[in-house]
Amino acid sequence: MRSRLRWLIAAVLVAVLGAGGWMLARDARARREADRSKAALDVMPDVAQRVQNFRRVKVENGRKVWEISAREAQYREGEGTVSVREPQVALFLEDGREVSLRGTSGTVFLQGRELDRVEVAGEIAVRFDKYTMSTDQAAYVAERGVVVAPGTVRIQGDGLDIHGTRMEVDVEAQRLTLAEHVQVTLWPKAG
Repeated sequence: MRSRLRWLIAAVLVAVLGAGGWMLARDARARREADRSKAALDVMPDVAQRVQNFRRVKVENGRKVWEISAREAQYREGEGTVSVREPQVALFLEDGREVSLRGTSGTVFLQGRELDRVEVAGEIAVRFDKYTMSTDQAAYVAERGVVVAPGTVRIQGDGLDIHGTRMEVDVEAQRLTLAEHVQVTLWPKAG
């Protein structure tokens, strides 16, 4: 009886030691795989993150300064850029009015956590008060507070139709400059 009890204790002891060894080996293997994954991410600094319903807002003194939203965004940390689909850039003026810029695609350039500029392309519509501007390519340069459109621009609203190229809008000063090929058509008000 004693010898059977010894064999049973020895068998349980061997089983416990075997299970403990198996668990230690499994844990060590998982740590090695995690270390390899971390090393791979360190080697590839421009790994992209995809985000649905992207939104970024800047608030100063309790007031929204700008807001960028997009249907989809792909963030590249190493480059400090965000590629966006169907972006909308809203610039909020101190008097409560808003300038909005929409397009089919674009790129947001960041300097750390701050916005540097936003480039928008494809069927762009800029809205301000009663006026709508359309073009194929535009950018908002945050440091200067301007919207720049290097190509052909059409502005419509409140009894006028303007065509030209190389437009720059100073958002805060609410001043628009068309540099070349400017054509203005004025329409009389009805009544």
